[in-house]
Amino acid sequence: MKRIRNLSLMALALASCAPQNPQAVPPDMVDIPAGRFVMGAPQDADAQQGKPQHVVTVPAFRLAKTLVTFEQYDRFARATGRPLPLDDGLGRGANPVVNVDRADMLAYIAWLNRESGEGGFRLVSEAEWEYAARAGTTTDFYWGKDPDPSFANIRGVNGADRWAYISPVKSFPANPWGLYDMAGNVWEMTADCLFPDYAGAPADGSARERPGCDRHAVRGGDYSSSRRGQRPTARAATGDSFRSTSLGFRVAQDKPAP
Repeated sequence: MKRIRNLSLMALALASCAPQNPQAVPPDMVDIPAGRFVMGAPQDADAQQGKPQHVVTVPAFRLAKTLVTFEQYDRFARATGRPLPLDDGLGRGANPVVNVDRADMLAYIAWLNRESGEGGFRLVSEAEWEYAARAGTTTDFYWGKDPDPSFANIRGVNGADRWAYISPVKSFPANPWGLYDMAGNVWEMTADCLFPDYAGAPADGSARERPGCDRHAVRGGDYSSSRRGQRPTARAATGDSFRSTSLGFRVAQDKPAP
């Protein structure tokens, strides 16, 4: 992943003079049905794929249709007096917010829980993310067996993928469950601490954590991902203070009890 510089004084100035207390608007959420799936890749898959394969039962939950955008995050930053993250000249608005670290992401989620009139917002677990990315499919990619620039912002500029770096959300077709950018564009932060494999991982869809963890799993690949990084089984990890143009996040939400 491409590491970037620290936030600039210009970004701090922009945040300080911007209008305060704009409304906390929840993201558009998709109801993800409860179900069981085989998580992970076969033992002979490449080293970036999560292993071993194991059955996970995922309770119903909700997941945002898109990555959190600059527009959404900037509203939060202005409301709370935080610095606006740099876009490195790539553009704001509907682009996924980048150059934010894990603490920034958790602060945004806490703000939604506090100010939006809804609750239960959180980071998605690895198991939930993979289950939702697959959306009932079993192929190497949720659109089929081969990489396809018609479906994702991935390595190179080809066909529908005309972006060398980040692309606006909803630039490519949604997966079968209505979720956008579940392959490519930017890696997505999860709630799970990094473990080298799935041995001993929860089978109930919950996040795998440990005290003092400072390195968490990210999923989904980015705009520079090759074939292996685009697969729904692909894993990477970042330190909690890492900021990059290739890292963003998506919001999950506990489904209210009936």
